[in-house]
Formats: sequence, structure tokens, C-alpha cells
Amino acid sequence: MMKTEYITAPVTALAFAGNLLLAGEGPCLHLYDVTSTKHLLEQHVLKHANIHGIRTVGRLGADCWDVALFGQKSLQLVQIRCTESAIKREDVLVTPVNQLGDCEVHDWIWDVCWLLPRQTKGQDMRQLALALGHNTVVLWDAEAQRSIREVHCQEKCILYCAHFIGTSWSDLVLAAGTVFREVVLWKPCDQKEHQDCVSVLQRISGHQGVIFSVCYHPPTGRLCTASDDRSVRLWQVAGLQQGLDTGTAVGLPTAWQFELVFEVYGHGSRVWDVQLTQDYVISVGEDAQCIVWNMRGEIIKTFRGHKGNSIWSLAVSEQQGLVATGGGDTSTRLWELPGSGLCQTEVVGTSSTLDLPLSLGDFPRSLVSCLDHLFLVVTDQGSLFSYNTTTCQWRLVLQDPTYSSYSLLEVSAQGMVAMGSLAGTIKVFFISAPNACWETEVYDGKVLSLTWMETLKAETVSSLGHLLSCGPKGEVIWWTTQTGEEAGIAVQKTATFELPYSRQRWLTCALLSQKDSTLVCGDRRGSLHCYRKQEGDEPTQPFQTLIGIHGKTGVTSLQMYRSHVYSTGRDGHYRQFQLGATGLQLLKNNRVYKGFDWLEKLTFTKDGEVLALGFHTSNFVVWSLSANEPLLQVQCGGGHRAWGILPSTRQGALFAYIKARAIQLMKRPSISSNKRLILKDSLHGREITCLKFLGWASNNEGAQHAICATSSEDTTINIVALKHKPVSDLVVLDTIQDHISSVRCLAVCSQHATSGASQHASSPKLLFSGGGRAQLKCYRVSVSSHGDSSGGVDKVKPCYEEDGSKHQNSKTNTQQDGHPPKVSVKETCEPQGYESVNSLLDTSAGESGPGNNRTLQQESTDHSCDVPDTELTTFDGHPAVECHIEYLACHNLVERRRRKKKSGAAQIEEEEEVEIRYMALTAWQGGQVDPHAAHLFFLAAACSDGFLRLFVYDDRQRKIELFCVSDFHHHCVLSVDHFFTTTADGSTHTYVISGATDGQIAVWNVTPVLLASLSSDDITAQETRNVSLGASAEVAQPLTTEATKHQGGMDPSTKDMQAAAAPVLKMQVDSGCLRKTGASKVKMNSPDVLLESHQSGVNAISIWRVDSHHYLVASGGDDNSLQITLLSLQKDTPNKPVIVATATSSAHAAHAATITDVHIVDSCTILTASVDQRVNMWMYQLILKPTAQCHLSFLHGEFCHIADIAGLECWNDGCGEQYMAVCGHGIQLLSSAPLSS
Repeated sequence: MMKTEYITAPVTALAFAGNLLLAGEGPCLHLYDVTSTKHLLEQHVLKHANIHGIRTVGRLGADCWDVALFGQKSLQLVQIRCTESAIKREDVLVTPVNQLGDCEVHDWIWDVCWLLPRQTKGQDMRQLALALGHNTVVLWDAEAQRSIREVHCQEKCILYCAHFIGTSWSDLVLAAGTVFREVVLWKPCDQKEHQDCVSVLQRISGHQGVIFSVCYHPPTGRLCTASDDRSVRLWQVAGLQQGLDTGTAVGLPTAWQFELVFEVYGHGSRVWDVQLTQDYVISVGEDAQCIVWNMRGEIIKTFRGHKGNSIWSLAVSEQQGLVATGGGDTSTRLWELPGSGLCQTEVVGTSSTLDLPLSLGDFPRSLVSCLDHLFLVVTDQGSLFSYNTTTCQWRLVLQDPTYSSYSLLEVSAQGMVAMGSLAGTIKVFFISAPNACWETEVYDGKVLSLTWMETLKAETVSSLGHLLSCGPKGEVIWWTTQTGEEAGIAVQKTATFELPYSRQRWLTCALLSQKDSTLVCGDRRGSLHCYRKQEGDEPTQPFQTLIGIHGKTGVTSLQMYRSHVYSTGRDGHYRQFQLGATGLQLLKNNRVYKGFDWLEKLTFTKDGEVLALGFHTSNFVVWSLSANEPLLQVQCGGGHRAWGILPSTRQGALFAYIKARAIQLMKRPSISSNKRLILKDSLHGREITCLKFLGWASNNEGAQHAICATSSEDTTINIVALKHKPVSDLVVLDTIQDHISSVRCLAVCSQHATSGASQHASSPKLLFSGGGRAQLKCYRVSVSSHGDSSGGVDKVKPCYEEDGSKHQNSKTNTQQDGHPPKVSVKETCEPQGYESVNSLLDTSAGESGPGNNRTLQQESTDHSCDVPDTELTTFDGHPAVECHIEYLACHNLVERRRRKKKSGAAQIEEEEEVEIRYMALTAWQGGQVDPHAAHLFFLAAACSDGFLRLFVYDDRQRKIELFCVSDFHHHCVLSVDHFFTTTADGSTHTYVISGATDGQIAVWNVTPVLLASLSSDDITAQETRNVSLGASAEVAQPLTTEATKHQGGMDPSTKDMQAAAAPVLKMQVDSGCLRKTGASKVKMNSPDVLLESHQSGVNAISIWRVDSHHYLVASGGDDNSLQITLLSLQKDTPNKPVIVATATSSAHAAHAATITDVHIVDSCTILTASVDQRVNMWMYQLILKPTAQCHLSFLHGEFCHIADIAGLECWNDGCGEQYMAVCGHGIQLLSSAPLSS
């Protein structure tokens, strides 16, 4: 009844076959053409197992390969035929040898070896050798698909790996990695008559952990092992290969001599696999790195690109010089081996010291790069030197005692130099003509910072430059410079601005938008300010300020790229903004990787690559965001040092910095990423925790895509497009990287209340996400087809019916009108302006202090013809849909603690983040509670600290506020959902249902508190009021106001920001409800209905509306049971609804393990998912009269290839076909016919 449409899972097996790369992903075999990098074929080859190994052997005189695919206890043999240059699916044919499916043996298969054909009755008989999990070898008949012979080793133990050496049964040797941390070698053919076991010929020991991989390279006679102890060992074996070649001495262990060549440690965690070539050892491990070693044990190259924890599979083609890796992030990648001329062999480079001609007692203070070949250095005595990297010569540019002891140095892209002194003097000149300078005393105190805003469009006779200077008390002056061959330099004061007060009150970067003359500034406080020039002498105040948007340590750069503003900071984040009439609007928040906390700048290259420059601990790093690997790494001491970079000179890439009063110069041939081919892109680096269906979309070709959101333990959220007809595929449209901890749960809500007029043209979705560190975030997600000009409306199916009520399936967003609608939204996620990879930066750094700022750019107006078109992700050549994500709001719970700073000192109050995790979310529109509250959205959150929390999101103010809690459960709350009832008088009541680890399910009528939150005209009113929650609630008592929350993209880093974030809603609360959060809220004491449903945790709840008076609740728990309960609304209480449980039924052993998700799909069907890797279909029957009864029966179960299933999502295509997606370590999409039939 259910069939698999698509699977994406960790890539656990790889093998080369000519120009083809074979990849095992779950039970599916994928074929790629490594020449064209095209995906050729996907075929399901194993029934109930994942592919863990692929062994190929070619046939002479034919483009044909015999392939053995194995995993767990299953084995499948196929033939692959293709043309020499296979570029189409039609050119490849995969034929299973056994049409009945894969075969199973009695033990785990560790290795398979194709043996040389034997002549039997004039025909070639193909045989294989199978290495099994308890040190056993099976001789297998490939044609008859049966075992011929089984041989046991005397060393009977569990194996962690095995590797066959040899190609015929007579000389076959098995190298087996045992649980006893050694490799044993033995020959299966040594078994004598009447002998049960074969003796071990040789033992190799030395590892401190179990052996995970053994590899032998016949041409060189080298054997390599990888272990749990993070080490790789290489052995030179004498005598073994000679015996294999001659067939005479292989059985004599005295002829084998093992010599340890090296033992190396380079991986940060366990090493999973290792391969050998003529010149290299290649290893992959749990740290998601692929390391290439030479035969001296030196690291030649480290390939990084996979997300997450592990690279699970490895294959090497010496002939093509390629390495293929498959990761737990479901991606498959190709890398060029060193020696081909296309692979950079190191990221560190060579370092030397530049001898600066200085007088006695003088030393360098500031260093910057200039143009494309100069380094400028200012010394302590006020001398300015230039170093020409072409001639390798120093030149004294000028000497001025005014700039001794303290000097700021900034250079424009045209080579214009600005210097600032301790006395408030500014000097401006061209580096080629230092005597023709402009100099004036500007401030009474020292110049705190200088920043160039470049005009990228330069005239032939004169060029216009903009300089910002910052002095004491936050005074910022805008200077306009006019230069020419005859007129010299003319500098004119254009405007004056004032920075808001902060402890470190100086400018670090700025950007000028020519479109609306908006000046965007970043300061050392980590804030962004927007100004517009005004007439008059008074300093202009900012019309918008984002306080602490980059934390407390400062904004490092601002740049415009394709109509979007990008900012970077020392908090390790880069943020994308839309600049409009009202200022900056935050769209996305991203970070490079954990630990990369000092981000200096982003660089956008012509070939579409994005580079991040910054500091990781004491290293300067140039990191490729697309390749996910470092291109340059210099041990310089950290970002507080003065530094400069020239990415492209005659000597290569140069990085200079000051250390110990000396100038160090690092050289590297170039800064470019390795030639890499991403055959299949990453999904998530760790397990997927939640998957939510957003709606259907179609591209210009009419292909339908299911748009989904996925969250993961890797702290990211992906918006993906699933296409399963005619060929299945999945593409990541966009990624959200805002969360600081794992993302556990998602909730989706339509942007606007749907009415009859809006159902066929619904608004974008609001996506709520929650997870670790008590972090709750909200985004607006829009999807469109490429080239759709409908302008910004997402025609994704609405979540609600015309009357505002929720669909009967509370967890399914489906459309009932026949066909999935097309979506359309204007793409706005691409940036404006670029730099080539050979002009990474005109960036430099002075010494630590106020002047440590960066060269910044003005918006480009003439690069439209130079910027390449962004290549959209495509499905099999068809234009794919596009995605736009807008960041809206964030809420963080904080904890107030009192402590004494010093002994005897007064107590002070501090706010700290709390270790609370949101376990589940459910969201609904305020318009369903009150038609006038369409701009409000309510959320119920299940929390790990035993609380059920209610939030309200105000879309006008973009704020999330906590207003109601309950600690009734006293245990971790695991699941939450909601439903609506309608009484006889037509009023709608909202119910929230929650389940906890104590096995109880609570049903709450939250209508009174929702209406109370809407009763005030001003939702930000400061007054407090008593709120009653019906018969089961206590009268609320007064308490303090809520602690600060992160609102509208600002981090709750300081008290001045706390004052700026006004709460959306304030209420009086019971003091007993404070506990860890210190928040203003209403406390709910006891639920309207309490169900004792499970023996332990309730992991999932689903609700179905039977009719206006009956609701069915299905729940699954840790006790492996499925329970359904019928809730009935009492008819004799029209104005005060009372709901009771009237019938129940359960399946106590619904699964063999914990049930992780439940969905009531229709009026007779329930789906459950479990970590036992099964999706079960159940039929239920309800009898309402004369006595309510529930009956539950099992229909069908489907095995899933996704490990650790965490969630299940269901939707239909509007034509009756039902789709189910399970997520965990990957995603599997299932389909079935209309279930109600």
C-alpha cells in the first residue's frame, strides 16, 4: 500500500568503474559520470538493508561491469552496461543478476571479492568470496546465488573490518581487523579435510583501538590500517605479493615480513576508512576530513567540505587522479589528488621576515595593503614606508613627527592615503605624490577612526572619494575629496553625524547607498546606524539604530552586493539586510563555522564563490563558504595585530603582519579553492529532528515540487524542494543558520487568515523554530518559480479552511480542491556588487585600538553588466523554484540571579541564558480567535523544564512575547498540539493539548487567556490585569515584569538594549510560576481533561475533528504503544463548553521501539513512525451512539531505510494521492493511494 518515492541518506559506499562513480545511498545505487559530473541513474537494489560496500570487476572487450553490492546480511549482483561517454540516463543499463531480489546470508558481510572465472563444462563460472562478521569466509556461486563452501578461522571473534588480498581461491588471503585491536591474516584454502578451522598465519598489532579499515596495495606491497585510536599505520609487507604472483610462497608465513613505515595522527576523531595509491595514503574519519599523506607520513592536503561529523565512504581512482568521498550529510564529492597541478598542496605557505630600514629605537606600528602590489607601514616615529612586492624594495614615502606614537592609516582603492594623529590632525594624499597633500587639525582630541567610502566609478581626469573621520564624543565628519592632475587635492566637509552613546564610541565601517543617499555605519559597540544628510550645522542623528546587532565586540565591514547590504562582525556572524526608506531590515543571519568568531569581511568572486576572511583563535583564515574549506591559514597571533593581504602578485598571494615589532611576510602560490566537483550537495550535517510541509510549488516547466522545512541537530534549518515525478530529486533552496544550539521543532502558519477570496492566492508562511538554549525564532518564507513575475505572493496551499478553522488533520497542510497550486514570489535573496578572487581585499588593519577599522565600499552603479547571473538550482535541467527567507523575530528566555560581586558588596542582578529546550511547537492565527487580530499569531511550546508556555507574535511590531505558562506536568513536556471547537452560540474556543514524560496528556481551554490578551487596544500597554482561565484556573497574583527578550534581530547583550526592547504583552502572575524564567505570565493550574495514556513519555499527539462535538486524539509514546481517545463536547453547556473523554482504544505493541510521531490522516486511517524503522498504517472505527466506542486495527507496515526516525509529515497532492516523509539520518518519501478507500 505504501511505496518509496525518494530516499536521501548518508553515502555509505563508493566505487569507481571507468568514468562512472557508483554510490550507495541507503538501499539505492546512484551512478554519476565523473567527466560531466551528471547524475545518470538511481536504482533500488537492496530490500531491507543499506549498501555498505561496492565491488566492481570489468569484462574484457565490453563496456560492462559486474558489480557486487552488499550491506548488513544482504548481497545483490548487477551488471552495468554503458557507452564510453555516458551522459544520458538512456546510455546506462543496470540489470540485476537475480530478478527476485537480493540474497541474504546468515551473518554480517564485511567484504566481497570477485574471483577469477573458473572453467566448468566449457563455461566461465563466476564466484565470489564473502567475509562475514565472525571471521568466516564463504565461497559464493554468482550464477546460482548460493553458498559453495564456508570456512572458519581459528580466531573466532567479532570483526570490525575485513579486506581480501588476491583474486583466486587458491591464493586468497583475508586480513581481518578484530575486536582485540589487531589484524589477523589467514588463507581460506588452507582448510584441510576433517579440519574445522584454519590457523592464523600472521598477526599485526600496535593500535590502541579496534581496527576500522584495512587496505592493501598490490603494486607496492603496502598495507595500511585505520583505527579507533585516531591513528593511521602503514606497513611494508615483503613476500606476500610475490607469493600472490607466483602462487608458491603465499602459504608460508615465514616468507612474510612486516615493517612499520609510519604511524601518524592527523584526524581529530576516529578514522573510518583508508585507501592506498602509488604515492599517497588517503584517510577519512569522524571529523569529516579527508587527509592525503605522502609516504613519509606528512600531510600533503586536507580536504574539507562535508558538513557534520563523519565521512563514511571513500574511493580512489589512480588513473584519473580523483578521490571520491561520501558523507553523513548525504553529499558526494570529488577531489583532485595532489600532483595533477590542479590541487593546492598546502594552505599555510612559507614565511619570512622583511627588514625595514629603521633608525635606532623605531619600530612599525601600523600596516595596510595598497593597490595590488604595495604594503604601507607607519612607524612609531611617524615615518611612512612603502614596500613594493614586485621589486622587493622599501621606499620612504614621508616622515612627520606629528604622527609619531599614534597614527591611523587607511588607504582607498585608488591609492589615496588618509592618516590620523593623536592631536586630531588628518592628512590626505596620493601614495604616488605624498608632497601634494591636504592636512588640517579637525578634533581637539585624537582621531579615533578613519574610513574610506569608495566611488567605484572613477573619471579619467578626476576621481571623487569619500572619507569618514571619527573623533571624541562620537563626532563623525563626512569629507569629500576632489583630485586632478592640475588642481591637486581638494577636501571639503560635507556633513556631520553623531554616534549614539556607548563605552567604545567610534566608527569602524560605513557604506553609502547612492540610491537614496543613506549612510549606514557600524561602530565598535557592535551596532548599526542609518543616517540621511540634513541641512544645518547640528550633527545629524541616526533615524535607525540596531543596538548590538553584532554583539559587543564590533562591526568589522559593510558592503553592498546585488542590492543587499552585508555586515560582518567579531561575533563570527555575517548578516544580510534589505535597505529601504525605513532603514535596514534583517533578512538572514549566518555564521561561517563554530569557533570562527572574528569575521573581517566577505568577498564575492566572479565565479560565484563567497570567501570569508577573519581570525580563528590565533590564525588568519581565508575560508571558502561554497567549498567549506580553508584556502589560506596563517599563524599570526590573532586579529589584534596589524595586517594586510595582497591576493594576487607576481610572487603569489602575500599576507603581511606585525609581530614582535617585526614585519612577517607569508607567501603562497595563490588563493584559490581546489578543483572540486560536488556530485550531490549536502542536506544536514547531523540528524534531522523535524520536517514540515509548506506547500506545493511548480516551476516554469510545470513540474510540481513539495516545499518542506527541515531542522537538525546541526543548528540549521533548510528549505527544500522535493520532486518525485518523473524522476525523484531534492534540492536545498535556502539555509537558516540563526540558532546557537540544535533546532528541535518547527511550526508553520499561514501569513494571513484565509477567506474565500484568499484561499486561491494565499500569503507566504510564517515558520517558527525552537530548540536548545530556550531560543524561539520566527521567519517569513516565500517560494516562487524562476521567472514568475507575480511579485511576491507565495501561492502555497493555506493551512486553514475558508471559515478559519483548522483542517481536520491538524498536522497536515493539504488542499482539497484538486490540484497543487503554483507559487510565485519575487527573488530577493541575491546580493549586489562583486570582487574577483584576485582582488580579495583592499583591506588592512592598524594596531589594536580605535583605528583598527577596515576599508569599505560604496554601492556600485556600473557593475550590472559584469555581475554574472546567479545560477539557480535545477532539477534535471529544468528551472527550479526560488526561495526568499525573511528574519522576523527572536525570543530568548533569561534567568535572573542575584550574586555578590565582591565580599561585602551589594548584591547585583544578572541575566543568564537558561538551559531549556523547546521540545515541540504548535501555532495558529490570531484571526481564528478574533477577526481583528489577524496580525497576531499564537504559539504553544512544550518545554524540557516541565512548563507549557504560550507566546504571541505581533507581525506589526515583529516581537514575540511570553504571556502564559503552566508547570502542571512537573516533567519534561514532549508534545503539544491545538484544536478549535465551536459552541451553539457560534463562538470559537481554542484548546491546547500536551503530553509529558510521565505519560499524561492534558487538554487546556486557553480561550479566556487568549481573549484577555486581545482585549487591550494597545498590545504594548504597560498596565497589568488579573486574568481568569475558567473553572480550573486560579486568580493571578502580581509579580515583576518579564526579563529581556531578543526582539527583531537584536542580541540581548546589554542593559541599554533591554530598555529598547519593549514587551508586547504584560500581565500579572502568580509568584510560584517564576521559577527559572523570571517572566510575566499567567499560570494555569489544572487542565480541563487529563488522560493517563502511556506508561512513559508521550512523544507525539495528533487530533482529528470528527464532527462539531467529537474530536479524536491519537498519541504514541516511549512504551511502544499507540492510543486513541475520543473527546466529546457536552451539548448541555452551549456557552461554557465542557469536554470529556468518552472512549479509548490502544495497541500496546504497535511498534518494536519508541514511537516518535503519529498522524491521523483521514476519517479512518492513522500513520505511526518509530525508531524501529517502520511506518505503520492503522485503521480506526468510531461508534458514537448509543455508547461511544473506539476500535483500532493494524493495516500495513513499511520498512524505512532512515535510521533514528525522529518525525513524520503527511500531505496529499490534491488528487487523492497521499505522501508521507520520515526524517532522521536522512529523508525518505513514501506515497500511497487514497487511504480512505
